[in-house]
Amino acid sequence: MEFIKAFAMFLSLAMCIFLFVYSYMEGIRICNEEGKVRATTFLFSLVSACIFGFTTHSLYFS
Repeated sequence: MEFIKAFAMFLSLAMCIFLFVYSYMEGIRICNEEGKVRATTFLFSLVSACIFGFTTHSLYFS
């Protein structure tokens, strides 16, 4: 059971880091656009990164 918990924590951490980097790059791409901006992917990836970060925190301290 400990292996599964550790694997889930590392997977959640990897997804959190990936999504924060992706949302950062998406934010840079949005800054270079002119006119109306569609920020749905930016917001979705940022919220998902926060959720995975909370999951990682919960798994690490449980």
